[in-house]
Amino acid sequence: MIRSYAQLMIYFLIQTIASFIILVFYLYDLSILITLAFVLKLSIFPFFIWYINVIYRLPNFIFWLASTLHKIPPMLIIKMFSLNLNYGLVWSSILFTTFLIGFIIMSVYDFRMLLVLSSIGNNSWLILRQIVHMLAFVLYITVYSLCLYFVILSFGSMSKFSTVKSLSLGASNLSFWVLTLSGMPPFPLFYCKILVIMTLFFSLGPNYIFVVFLLFSAFIFIAYLKSLMKYYVYSHSVGLSYFLKY
Repeated sequence: MIRSYAQLMIYFLIQTIASFIILVFYLYDLSILITLAFVLKLSIFPFFIWYINVIYRLPNFIFWLASTLHKIPPMLIIKMFSLNLNYGLVWSSILFTTFLIGFIIMSVYDFRMLLVLSSIGNNSWLILRQIVHMLAFVLYITVYSLCLYFVILSFGSMSKFSTVKSLSLGASNLSFWVLTLSGMPPFPLFYCKILVIMTLFFSLGPNYIFVVFLLFSAFIFIAYLKSLMKYYVYSHSVGLSYFLKY
């Protein structure tokens, strides 16, 4: 518990420092430094290592907040105050985040770490949606927040089950929300991603960027599928004793 409070204090301290930097350099209109602070606040490349170490140990509800609702204020700040961001640096950070997380996530078997890495990868999608249209951003963050909430809720409730029937029902709920969170068609998150890809396609034309994001989506889907398969193998072999570190 003490360790969780320490991690929580580190998280809010870094977020406060990033917000202070944005405020100070906004007054002086220093776009590169504002962009770096924005990247730090959203925990994307090159500032995502601290996020992994901190967020992994937080309680489930705080983890959900940090992965969803806490992403809204930075996007609103950009929109409302028309921050002068260096979009070359933003695009580079988005692409490197997508590329690195896509490869790292393929070697992860711990379900909680998978959710953390997926959260970092989805930050890139959130920025793209904010660039494309604010309505697309609101739609995506709403769907993603609901999916992540029910994944955590389904998994947490399964640890209380004591019957095979209850385990089967819990596994079905968990599978549905995990596949939704992975962006698998025909689940809602898939259409949110397609909406952004199509909007960017019509505004920018054919571009290698789309290949990178589609490849990342495939990687994250495979990682979630591997995690589900691992869960089913262990649950049927050792019963109720395997709960993916929850």
